[in-house]
Amino acid sequence: MQTSKIDSVPSFKKVLLATDFSPASDAAFKTAVRVCTALRANLVILHVFEYSDAVPPECGGQLVELDSIYQSALDSLNNALEIAKKAGINAEASMKSGMAALLILKTIELTQVDLAILGTNAIHGFERMVFGSTAEEVLRQASCPVLTVGPRASQPTETFPFGGPVVFATDFNRTTTPVIRYAASLCEMTKSPLHCLHVLPRTLETNSQNKIIPQIMTEALHHVASESGYTIDHPEFAVAYGSEISNAIVDYARLREAGLIVLGVRQASMIAAHAPVHIAYRVIAEAPCPVLTMAFASRSSATLAAACFCLT
Repeated sequence: MQTSKIDSVPSFKKVLLATDFSPASDAAFKTAVRVCTALRANLVILHVFEYSDAVPPECGGQLVELDSIYQSALDSLNNALEIAKKAGINAEASMKSGMAALLILKTIELTQVDLAILGTNAIHGFERMVFGSTAEEVLRQASCPVLTVGPRASQPTETFPFGGPVVFATDFNRTTTPVIRYAASLCEMTKSPLHCLHVLPRTLETNSQNKIIPQIMTEALHHVASESGYTIDHPEFAVAYGSEISNAIVDYARLREAGLIVLGVRQASMIAAHAPVHIAYRVIAEAPCPVLTMAFASRSSATLAAACFCLT
């Protein structure tokens, strides 16, 4: 299992786009181009040719259909590379054969990627990936932040893909709170406001005896920001209520017209990555904007507040 870049200053100099050339991947590609343009980052475009029980043509494959699919993918890859270069981005592209998740993670490690962007299928295929294998495995094990453009995410703007506020949602677990440094770094680079959010149960919203709890949560959010070791200019601290945490996060982001949601997730093995659906993945599937996740190794640690919720 890889070690997260938790002790270094967040940097976004090299971006990896993993794409399958599906229609939804077009939005991810546009996001990657604008991220690289805005942050002056280099771009690596990766396509994994993944067909079970089939051998790609360059390895002696016999299927004519496979040869056609392979050539089409190669043409799409070269076209994406050309578009990126015309946009003034220092870009390179590669096409590999094998298991997508393993090759994406290996590329992240070998090329020292600072940010990975996932291109996925439309809603049906996206759910298959997020709730089944590839995306979840990458999110759980990547040593860098992963930006996922979900099926409901809006198209990137002409100025910058994130646009509105950056929403950092936290459960106060010390394993994942360091991800606020990535949120703050992006806010500084893009001049976007930072919103720190925690979700409380709906039952506490109208309970007069518990009005002190939102105040405690707000103070805890202040504490997380101050502990980040990163300068955050005028962040907004918010407490939302909801019986379903993922819905509350998505509703908050939609109401504020957020450009990005940032979440910390726990690292897991390949086997654990196939566990039942978790909050982070429901957020990705429903979010109106891209979602940035950063995986950190789990460890026994007290939370900053008693009323904490697990985002993963």
